[in-house]
Amino acid sequence: MVSQQVEVGHRLGGSNRLLNAEEVARLLGVPKRTVYSCWRVWGLRGYKVGRHLRFRERELDAWLEGREVPASTGGDRWPRS
Repeated sequence: MVSQQVEVGHRLGGSNRLLNAEEVARLLGVPKRTVYSCWRVWGLRGYKVGRHLRFRERELDAWLEGREVPASTGGDRWPRS
């Protein structure tokens, strides 16, 4: 489970644990292939460990916090762009 720590100033809170693409995919509820094809577009920072791609749990937490959708007051299900 992704911790609920948030960015404080320029320091990130939360776990420094490295997650693989499968763990990120499970946490986000998307296919692993989506993580591999979209992580750069999403602005996630990846780390190569040998041949393997890893993501810091705390950076994923901060990324998710930045994508919070505010509660709607006008009855629309999704904000319009």
